Amino acid sequence: MARPHLRLSTEFGAVIIDPSEDDIVDVMAALKPGDGPAFAILAEDQDYGDYVQAAGGPDPETGQPRYCIERRRYERDDRGVIVSPDRYDHFAACIRDEARPLGRTYITTNGFQVNVRTDEVLLLEDAIDVFNQFVESRDLPKQFTWRSNRADVDRIGEIGRQ
Repeated sequence: MARPHLRLSTEFGAVIIDPSEDDIVDVMAALKPGDGPAFAILAEDQDYGDYVQAAGGPDPETGQPRYCIERRRYERDDRGVIVSPDRYDHFAACIRDEARPLGRTYITTNGFQVNVRTDEVLLLEDAIDVFNQFVESRDLPKQFTWRSNRADVDRIGEIGRQ
């Protein structure tokens, strides 16, 4: 089965079909909470397609770059067809650094703060690498640890449906 086209989109609706590396750099560099979009999603252009998403940008208070990155991967059958919209795993990218103390922090977006672990705060270059790797192979880059956060995502979904 041929892989579906990819769609790169931002919070304010800009959409690029099958983005190039330059498109990804431009979109990720444009993430600026308070002054522009604060998240981007690179998704397979189909219902319930795999995706990566990044939120953040330069912190409005400190100017320091702070991004969080998540990846959703759906279970597929032998032909590459998604089994069910409910059969997926969701991962957060984490920096591998034993010396870095583990705690809680947040990523600022437009009107919202994403609560993350301190090892989940990444740089612009990290976000660009993850998005480019997704374009190339749909793999999870090996320079990060990928923590399953499916339970957190499901809990947020339940709160939203109440």
